[in-house]
Amino acid sequence: MNLKPAVVTAVLTLSFALPASASTSLSDLSSLLGKDTTSETTEQSASSLDVSSLVSSVTENLGVTESQSEGGLASIFSYVKDNLSTSDYTDMASNITGLDSLLESVPDIDSSDSSSTSSSALSGLMDKASEYSDTINSANELKNQFEALGLSTDMISSFVSQISSYFNSEDATETQSIFESGLGNLLSGL
Repeated sequence: MNLKPAVVTAVLTLSFALPASASTSLSDLSSLLGKDTTSETTEQSASSLDVSSLVSSVTENLGVTESQSEGGLASIFSYVKDNLSTSDYTDMASNITGLDSLLESVPDIDSSDSSSTSSSALSGLMDKASEYSDTINSANELKNQFEALGLSTDMISSFVSQISSYFNSEDATETQSIFESGLGNLLSGL
């Protein structure tokens, strides 16, 4: 029966030592145990998304060069950025390490060269229609960027699919949602 006074003393000591707020108590207990519960989960998901692993995945899965992978991803993310609010883009970029530097890989396109790189009548129509619609202009610019990389425009949907698969495999639902919002109806317009 000597344990009873010791247990009562321990309980009283703990109850007076801990703050009244339950959430503060949990936080304090977690910190005493060496665990930071407030940012651990967020940091894990954010740090697990990085451009280099996405570039490697696209290169391997689509059989393109690393340069084509970087340029294609940069072109798609640039398109998405242009169709998001600053706040949404900032949220997405903060979850993907290296995204801002990837955007420097967007291929330069010269509007005077676009008709010579693709000879199809559809390309000519898109070039003309893009003069009258910002949405068509953005999609046409993306198409021209892929062509400048030596990739067919059919590859745009393959790249988007790879990005979505990457986000799903990393359980990045919030980032996936922002990305899809920025895509809008791109794929139906191509």
